Amino acid sequence: MSHKEIPEYTEVRHPIDHDKLVKYLTTISSQSKNTTLGPHYPEYLKNISKLDIKQFTFGQSNPTYHITDLNTGKVFVLRKKPSPNSKLISRSAHAIEREFFILRGINILNLDQNDEDKKVPIPDVYALCEDESVIGYVFYVMEYIKGIQIKNPDMPGIPIDDQHKYWNSIVNTISSIHLLDAEKLISYLPSHHFPQFQNIDKLKGSSYFQRQIKTLKAIETKQSEYVDRIPDFDDLCKDILRLAPKDPAKLTLIHGDLKIDNILFDPETKKVKGILDWELCTIGHPLFDLSNFLQAFQVPNKLNLLLYKPQKTDIGRENNGSIDFIYKQLAKYNEKVTWDPKDLSNNATDLWLIGFTFGLLRLSIITQGIAMRVKQGNASSGNASGYASLYPYLSKLAREGIVEYESKKKLNKL
Repeated sequence: MSHKEIPEYTEVRHPIDHDKLVKYLTTISSQSKNTTLGPHYPEYLKNISKLDIKQFTFGQSNPTYHITDLNTGKVFVLRKKPSPNSKLISRSAHAIEREFFILRGINILNLDQNDEDKKVPIPDVYALCEDESVIGYVFYVMEYIKGIQIKNPDMPGIPIDDQHKYWNSIVNTISSIHLLDAEKLISYLPSHHFPQFQNIDKLKGSSYFQRQIKTLKAIETKQSEYVDRIPDFDDLCKDILRLAPKDPAKLTLIHGDLKIDNILFDPETKKVKGILDWELCTIGHPLFDLSNFLQAFQVPNKLNLLLYKPQKTDIGRENNGSIDFIYKQLAKYNEKVTWDPKDLSNNATDLWLIGFTFGLLRLSIITQGIAMRVKQGNASSGNASGYASLYPYLSKLAREGIVEYESKKKLNKL
Protein backbone atom coordinates (compact mmCIF):
# COMPACT_ATOMS: atom_id res chain seq x y z
CA MET A 1 0.00 0.00 0.00
CA SER A 2 1.13 3.55 -0.64
CA HIS A 3 -0.39 4.96 2.52
CA LYS A 4 -0.58 4.05 6.18
CA GLU A 5 -2.40 5.21 9.23
CA ILE A 6 -0.64 7.28 11.86
CA PRO A 7 0.49 6.75 14.55
CA GLU A 8 3.58 4.68 14.00
CA TYR A 9 5.18 4.42 17.40
CA THR A 10 7.36 2.25 19.58
CA GLU A 11 8.07 1.98 23.25
CA VAL A 12 9.81 5.03 24.67
CA ARG A 13 13.41 5.39 23.54
CA HIS A 14 14.04 8.71 25.32
CA PRO A 15 12.24 8.59 28.72
CA ILE A 16 10.43 11.57 30.20
CA ASP A 17 9.42 11.98 33.87
CA HIS A 18 5.75 10.96 34.06
CA ASP A 19 4.97 12.43 37.49
CA LYS A 20 6.64 15.78 36.81
CA LEU A 21 4.80 16.08 33.51
CA VAL A 22 1.44 15.34 35.16
CA LYS A 23 2.10 17.89 37.91
CA TYR A 24 3.01 20.55 35.38
CA LEU A 25 0.03 19.99 33.08
CA THR A 26 -2.53 19.86 35.92
CA THR A 27 -1.28 23.09 37.49
CA ILE A 28 -0.52 24.96 34.30
CA SER A 29 -3.04 27.71 35.02
CA SER A 30 -0.79 28.87 37.85
CA GLN A 31 2.43 28.43 35.90
CA SER A 32 4.22 31.59 34.91
CA LYS A 33 7.92 30.80 34.58
CA ASN A 34 8.82 30.45 30.91
CA THR A 35 5.39 29.10 29.94
CA THR A 36 3.34 30.21 26.93
CA LEU A 37 -0.20 29.00 26.33
CA GLY A 38 -1.76 28.44 22.94
CA PRO A 39 -5.19 29.82 21.96
CA HIS A 40 -6.86 26.93 23.80
CA TYR A 41 -5.87 24.76 26.77
CA PRO A 42 -8.05 21.62 27.10
CA GLU A 43 -9.90 21.23 30.38
CA TYR A 44 -9.14 17.50 30.53
CA LEU A 45 -5.42 18.18 30.87
CA LYS A 46 -6.09 19.84 34.22
CA ASN A 47 -7.47 16.55 35.57
CA ILE A 48 -5.05 13.93 34.25
CA SER A 49 -3.37 11.52 36.65
CA LYS A 50 -2.12 8.45 34.76
CA LEU A 51 -0.63 8.58 31.29
CA ASP A 52 0.33 5.97 28.71
CA ILE A 53 3.40 7.29 26.90
CA LYS A 54 4.71 5.97 23.59
CA GLN A 55 7.27 7.50 21.23
CA PHE A 56 6.64 8.08 17.55
CA THR A 57 9.01 6.40 15.11
CA PHE A 58 9.57 9.79 13.46
CA GLY A 59 11.13 12.72 15.31
CA GLN A 60 14.81 11.83 14.99
CA SER A 61 15.78 15.46 15.57
CA ASN A 62 13.25 16.28 18.29
CA PRO A 63 11.72 13.26 20.12
CA THR A 64 7.93 13.22 19.77
CA TYR A 65 5.47 11.32 21.99
CA HIS A 66 1.95 9.91 21.68
CA ILE A 67 0.37 10.33 25.11
CA THR A 68 -2.97 8.91 26.26
CA ASP A 69 -4.82 10.01 29.38
CA LEU A 70 -5.97 6.66 30.79
CA ASN A 71 -8.89 8.28 32.64
CA THR A 72 -10.59 9.76 29.59
CA GLY A 73 -8.88 8.10 26.62
CA LYS A 74 -7.94 11.54 25.30
CA VAL A 75 -4.73 11.67 23.28
CA PHE A 76 -2.24 14.50 22.90
CA VAL A 77 1.29 14.93 21.57
CA LEU A 78 4.46 16.10 23.32
CA ARG A 79 7.49 17.27 21.37
CA LYS A 80 10.79 18.02 23.09
CA LYS A 81 14.42 18.81 22.46
CA PRO A 82 16.81 15.83 22.53
CA SER A 83 18.84 17.29 25.39
CA PRO A 84 19.05 20.41 27.59
CA ASN A 85 19.99 23.60 25.75
CA SER A 86 23.43 23.66 27.36
CA LYS A 87 24.30 20.32 25.74
CA LEU A 88 22.98 21.00 22.25
CA ILE A 89 25.59 21.41 19.53
CA SER A 90 23.16 23.63 17.62
CA ARG A 91 20.10 25.16 19.25
CA SER A 92 18.86 26.36 15.86
CA ALA A 93 18.68 22.74 14.65
CA HIS A 94 16.25 21.91 17.46
CA ALA A 95 14.29 25.14 17.68
CA ILE A 96 10.96 23.71 18.77
CA GLU A 97 10.16 27.07 20.35
CA ARG A 98 10.01 28.57 16.85
CA GLU A 99 7.78 25.74 15.66
CA PHE A 100 5.43 26.26 18.62
CA PHE A 101 5.10 30.00 18.05
CA ILE A 102 4.55 29.60 14.31
CA LEU A 103 1.77 27.06 14.95
CA ARG A 104 0.31 29.24 17.70
CA GLY A 105 0.32 32.27 15.39
CA ILE A 106 -1.32 30.39 12.52
CA ASN A 107 -3.97 29.05 14.91
CA ILE A 108 -4.78 32.63 15.96
CA LEU A 109 -5.06 33.67 12.30
CA ASN A 110 -7.30 30.65 11.65
CA LEU A 111 -9.68 31.90 14.37
CA ASP A 112 -10.22 35.09 12.37
CA GLN A 113 -10.70 33.25 9.06
CA ASN A 114 -14.40 32.68 8.26
CA ASP A 115 -13.74 30.69 5.07
CA GLU A 116 -13.01 27.11 6.16
CA ASP A 117 -11.21 26.38 2.88
CA LYS A 118 -8.70 29.13 3.63
CA LYS A 119 -7.80 27.93 7.11
CA VAL A 120 -4.41 26.21 7.34
CA PRO A 121 -4.95 22.67 8.72
CA ILE A 122 -2.50 22.33 11.61
CA PRO A 123 -2.64 20.89 15.12
CA ASP A 124 -3.76 23.16 17.94
CA VAL A 125 -0.86 23.88 20.29
CA TYR A 126 -1.61 23.90 24.01
CA ALA A 127 1.49 25.04 25.89
CA LEU A 128 5.23 25.63 25.51
CA CYS A 129 7.46 25.08 28.53
CA GLU A 130 10.90 26.70 28.31
CA ASP A 131 11.62 25.95 31.97
CA GLU A 132 14.05 23.00 31.82
CA SER A 133 13.57 22.25 35.53
CA VAL A 134 10.14 20.75 34.76
CA ILE A 135 11.17 17.59 32.85
CA GLY A 136 14.77 18.42 31.95
CA TYR A 137 14.09 19.72 28.44
CA VAL A 138 12.24 22.45 26.56
CA PHE A 139 8.99 20.93 25.30
CA TYR A 140 5.51 21.71 24.06
CA VAL A 141 2.21 19.84 23.99
CA MET A 142 -0.29 19.92 21.17
CA GLU A 143 -3.36 18.33 19.64
CA TYR A 144 -3.11 14.81 18.25
CA ILE A 145 -4.38 14.53 14.68
CA LYS A 146 -5.25 11.04 13.49
CA GLY A 147 -4.95 10.52 9.78
CA ILE A 148 -3.22 8.61 7.02
CA GLN A 149 0.18 9.40 5.62
CA ILE A 150 0.97 8.99 1.91
CA LYS A 151 4.66 8.43 1.28
CA ASN A 152 4.76 8.53 -2.53
CA PRO A 153 3.32 11.44 -4.58
CA ASP A 154 2.52 8.98 -7.39
CA MET A 155 -0.08 7.52 -4.98
CA PRO A 156 0.15 3.92 -6.29
CA GLY A 157 -2.77 1.74 -5.30
CA ILE A 158 -5.10 4.70 -4.74
CA PRO A 159 -8.10 5.05 -7.12
CA ILE A 160 -7.81 7.90 -9.64
CA ASP A 161 -10.92 9.69 -8.32
CA ASP A 162 -9.47 9.66 -4.81
CA GLN A 163 -6.13 10.91 -6.12
CA HIS A 164 -7.91 13.92 -7.65
CA LYS A 165 -9.53 14.68 -4.29
CA TYR A 166 -6.21 14.43 -2.46
CA TRP A 167 -4.47 16.71 -4.93
CA ASN A 168 -7.26 19.29 -4.93
CA SER A 169 -6.91 19.50 -1.15
CA ILE A 170 -3.10 19.63 -1.36
CA VAL A 171 -3.16 22.60 -3.74
CA ASN A 172 -5.82 24.33 -1.65
CA THR A 173 -3.69 23.82 1.47
CA ILE A 174 -0.51 25.17 -0.12
CA SER A 175 -2.38 28.23 -1.33
CA SER A 176 -3.87 28.74 2.15
CA ILE A 177 -0.37 28.87 3.65
CA HIS A 178 0.77 31.43 1.09
CA LEU A 179 -2.35 33.58 1.49
CA LEU A 180 -1.84 34.01 5.24
CA ASP A 181 -1.25 37.55 6.47
CA ALA A 182 2.47 37.10 7.15
CA GLU A 183 2.94 40.55 8.66
CA LYS A 184 0.15 39.92 11.14
CA LEU A 185 1.65 36.52 11.93
CA ILE A 186 5.01 38.16 12.64
CA SER A 187 3.30 40.40 15.21
CA TYR A 188 2.47 37.27 17.22
CA LEU A 189 6.07 35.98 17.22
CA PRO A 190 8.44 36.85 20.10
CA SER A 191 11.39 38.91 18.91
CA HIS A 192 14.00 36.90 20.83
CA HIS A 193 13.06 33.73 18.92
CA PHE A 194 12.55 35.52 15.57
CA PRO A 195 15.12 38.33 15.33
CA GLN A 196 15.27 37.95 11.53
CA PHE A 197 11.62 39.03 11.21
CA GLN A 198 11.75 42.21 13.28
CA ASN A 199 12.71 44.64 10.53
CA ILE A 200 9.93 44.37 7.97
CA ASP A 201 11.51 46.91 5.60
CA LYS A 202 14.81 45.02 5.61
CA LEU A 203 12.95 41.75 5.05
CA LYS A 204 11.23 43.24 2.01
CA GLY A 205 14.53 44.67 0.78
CA SER A 206 16.19 41.29 0.19
CA SER A 207 14.93 38.26 -1.69
CA TYR A 208 14.40 34.71 -0.49
CA PHE A 209 16.67 33.32 -3.19
CA GLN A 210 19.46 35.76 -2.31
CA ARG A 211 19.28 34.74 1.35
CA GLN A 212 19.15 31.04 0.52
CA ILE A 213 22.06 31.08 -1.94
CA LYS A 214 24.20 32.88 0.65
CA THR A 215 23.38 30.16 3.20
CA LEU A 216 23.94 27.30 0.74
CA LYS A 217 27.32 28.71 -0.26
CA ALA A 218 28.46 28.74 3.36
CA ILE A 219 27.30 25.15 3.87
CA GLU A 220 28.94 23.92 0.66
CA THR A 221 32.24 25.57 1.63
CA LYS A 222 32.21 23.81 5.01
CA GLN A 223 31.19 20.41 3.64
CA SER A 224 33.83 20.63 0.91
CA GLU A 225 36.50 20.48 3.59
CA TYR A 226 35.62 16.79 3.94
CA VAL A 227 34.32 15.66 0.52
CA ASP A 228 34.55 16.74 -3.12
CA ARG A 229 32.90 19.98 -4.12
CA ILE A 230 29.57 20.04 -5.91
CA PRO A 231 30.44 20.27 -9.63
CA ASP A 232 29.55 23.59 -11.27
CA PHE A 233 28.28 24.89 -7.91
CA ASP A 234 29.51 28.48 -8.15
CA ASP A 235 28.19 28.97 -11.68
CA LEU A 236 24.84 27.41 -10.75
CA CYS A 237 24.53 29.87 -7.86
CA LYS A 238 25.29 32.80 -10.15
CA ASP A 239 22.78 31.64 -12.76
CA ILE A 240 20.01 31.07 -10.21
CA LEU A 241 20.56 34.52 -8.70
CA ARG A 242 20.47 36.00 -12.20
CA LEU A 243 17.25 34.22 -13.15
CA ALA A 244 15.35 33.84 -9.89
CA PRO A 245 12.40 36.17 -9.24
CA LYS A 246 12.12 38.77 -6.53
CA ASP A 247 9.79 38.01 -3.66
CA PRO A 248 6.13 38.98 -4.12
CA ALA A 249 5.28 42.44 -2.80
CA LYS A 250 3.19 40.73 -0.13
CA LEU A 251 5.36 39.00 2.47
CA THR A 252 4.72 35.27 2.18
CA LEU A 253 5.07 32.52 4.75
CA ILE A 254 6.48 29.31 3.28
CA HIS A 255 6.61 25.95 5.01
CA GLY A 256 10.17 25.25 3.85
CA ASP A 257 9.91 21.44 3.87
CA LEU A 258 6.58 20.89 2.19
CA LYS A 259 6.34 17.34 0.85
CA ILE A 260 3.72 14.67 0.85
CA ASP A 261 5.00 12.72 3.86
CA ASN A 262 4.66 15.85 6.03
CA ILE A 263 0.89 15.81 5.51
CA LEU A 264 -1.84 13.83 7.27
CA PHE A 265 -5.02 13.11 5.30
CA ASP A 266 -8.57 12.26 6.30
CA PRO A 267 -9.17 8.79 4.75
CA GLU A 268 -12.90 9.52 4.40
CA THR A 269 -12.95 13.00 2.87
CA LYS A 270 -9.51 12.71 1.17
CA LYS A 271 -8.69 16.17 2.50
CA VAL A 272 -5.62 17.43 4.33
CA LYS A 273 -6.13 17.15 8.10
CA GLY A 274 -2.78 18.39 9.30
CA ILE A 275 0.57 19.71 8.10
CA LEU A 276 3.56 18.63 10.18
CA ASP A 277 7.18 19.66 10.71
CA TRP A 278 7.29 23.47 10.59
CA GLU A 279 10.88 23.82 11.81
CA LEU A 280 12.15 25.21 8.49
CA CYS A 281 9.32 27.64 7.80
CA THR A 282 10.30 31.20 6.97
CA ILE A 283 9.33 34.28 5.01
CA GLY A 284 10.19 33.43 1.42
CA HIS A 285 9.08 32.83 -2.12
CA PRO A 286 6.05 30.55 -2.62
CA LEU A 287 7.71 29.03 -5.68
CA PHE A 288 9.97 26.99 -3.42
CA ASP A 289 7.13 25.20 -1.61
CA LEU A 290 5.57 24.36 -4.97
CA SER A 291 8.80 23.12 -6.52
CA ASN A 292 9.64 21.07 -3.44
CA PHE A 293 6.24 19.37 -3.45
CA LEU A 294 6.10 18.65 -7.19
CA GLN A 295 9.80 17.88 -7.71
CA ALA A 296 9.29 14.13 -8.21
CA PHE A 297 7.24 14.70 -11.38
CA GLN A 298 10.12 16.56 -13.09
CA VAL A 299 13.20 14.54 -12.08
CA PRO A 300 14.20 11.40 -14.04
CA ASN A 301 12.23 8.28 -13.21
CA LYS A 302 15.36 6.39 -12.08
CA LEU A 303 15.82 8.91 -9.29
CA ASN A 304 12.23 8.36 -8.12
CA LEU A 305 12.77 4.59 -8.16
CA LEU A 306 15.68 5.14 -5.75
CA LEU A 307 13.88 7.63 -3.51
CA TYR A 308 10.66 5.60 -3.20
CA LYS A 309 12.20 2.15 -3.16
CA PRO A 310 10.80 -0.55 -2.93
CA GLN A 311 7.66 0.97 -4.48
CA LYS A 312 7.58 1.08 -8.26
CA THR A 313 6.62 4.34 -9.91
CA ASP A 314 6.58 5.66 -13.47
CA ILE A 315 6.42 9.37 -12.69
CA GLY A 316 9.28 11.53 -13.93
CA ARG A 317 10.30 13.76 -16.81
CA GLU A 318 10.27 10.91 -19.35
CA ASN A 319 6.53 10.65 -18.79
CA ASN A 320 4.62 13.42 -20.61
CA GLY A 321 1.74 12.82 -18.24
CA SER A 322 3.95 13.79 -15.30
CA ILE A 323 4.90 17.13 -16.84
CA ASP A 324 1.27 17.83 -17.75
CA PHE A 325 0.32 16.98 -14.16
CA ILE A 326 2.73 19.62 -12.80
CA TYR A 327 1.23 22.38 -14.90
CA LYS A 328 -2.34 21.35 -14.03
CA GLN A 329 -1.52 21.72 -10.33
CA LEU A 330 0.23 25.05 -10.93
CA ALA A 331 -2.81 26.31 -12.86
CA LYS A 332 -5.08 25.38 -9.94
CA TYR A 333 -2.72 27.18 -7.59
CA ASN A 334 -2.67 30.30 -9.77
CA GLU A 335 -6.48 30.42 -9.67
CA LYS A 336 -6.42 30.53 -5.88
CA VAL A 337 -3.43 32.79 -5.27
CA THR A 338 -3.89 36.09 -7.02
CA TRP A 339 -1.48 38.94 -6.39
CA ASP A 340 -1.14 42.33 -7.97
CA PRO A 341 -1.56 41.58 -11.72
CA LYS A 342 1.42 43.83 -12.41
CA ASP A 343 3.56 41.69 -10.11
CA LEU A 344 4.57 38.60 -12.09
CA SER A 345 7.02 37.34 -9.47
CA ASN A 346 4.54 34.73 -8.30
CA ASN A 347 3.49 33.39 -11.69
CA ALA A 348 4.16 29.79 -10.73
CA THR A 349 3.59 28.40 -14.24
CA ASP A 350 6.16 30.62 -15.93
CA LEU A 351 8.69 30.28 -13.12
CA TRP A 352 8.34 26.56 -12.47
CA LEU A 353 11.66 25.45 -14.00
CA ILE A 354 13.81 27.96 -12.12
CA GLY A 355 12.14 26.98 -8.85
CA PHE A 356 12.68 23.33 -9.70
CA THR A 357 16.35 24.00 -10.49
CA PHE A 358 16.88 25.78 -7.18
CA GLY A 359 15.33 22.76 -5.46
CA LEU A 360 17.88 20.50 -7.17
CA LEU A 361 20.73 22.73 -6.00
CA ARG A 362 19.41 22.58 -2.44
CA LEU A 363 19.08 18.80 -2.71
CA SER A 364 22.68 18.56 -3.93
CA ILE A 365 23.76 20.35 -0.73
CA ILE A 366 21.74 17.89 1.36
CA THR A 367 23.25 14.85 -0.37
CA GLN A 368 26.76 16.31 -0.14
CA GLY A 369 26.12 16.60 3.60
CA ILE A 370 25.15 12.93 3.67
CA ALA A 371 28.40 12.11 1.86
CA MET A 372 30.30 14.06 4.51
CA ARG A 373 28.59 12.15 7.32
CA VAL A 374 29.25 8.82 5.57
CA LYS A 375 32.94 9.69 5.35
CA GLN A 376 32.97 10.69 9.02
CA GLY A 377 31.09 7.53 10.03
CA ASN A 378 28.12 9.51 11.37
CA ALA A 379 25.43 8.62 8.84
CA SER A 380 22.31 7.18 10.50
CA SER A 381 20.40 5.87 7.48
CA GLY A 382 21.04 2.48 5.91
CA ASN A 383 20.56 4.13 2.50
CA ALA A 384 23.08 6.87 3.24
CA SER A 385 25.84 5.59 0.98
CA GLY A 386 23.44 5.50 -2.01
CA TYR A 387 22.27 9.06 -1.39
CA ALA A 388 25.85 10.23 -0.79
CA SER A 389 26.78 9.51 -4.41
CA LEU A 390 23.95 11.61 -5.85
CA TYR A 391 25.19 15.17 -5.62
CA PRO A 392 27.28 15.27 -8.84
CA TYR A 393 24.27 13.87 -10.70
CA LEU A 394 21.93 16.44 -9.10
CA SER A 395 24.30 19.21 -10.13
CA LYS A 396 24.13 17.96 -13.73
CA LEU A 397 20.32 17.96 -13.57
CA ALA A 398 20.37 21.51 -12.22
CA ARG A 399 22.50 22.66 -15.16
CA GLU A 400 20.02 21.02 -17.55
CA GLY A 401 17.23 22.85 -15.74
CA ILE A 402 18.96 26.21 -16.25
CA VAL A 403 19.43 25.52 -19.96
CA GLU A 404 15.79 24.44 -20.40
CA TYR A 405 14.46 27.44 -18.48
CA GLU A 406 16.51 29.94 -20.48
CA SER A 407 15.46 28.27 -23.73
CA LYS A 408 11.77 28.48 -22.80
CA LYS A 409 12.20 32.03 -21.53
CA LYS A 410 13.68 33.09 -24.85
CA LEU A 411 11.10 31.18 -26.88
CA ASN A 412 8.09 32.42 -24.91
CA LYS A 413 9.59 35.80 -23.96
CA LEU A 414 8.80 35.09 -20.31
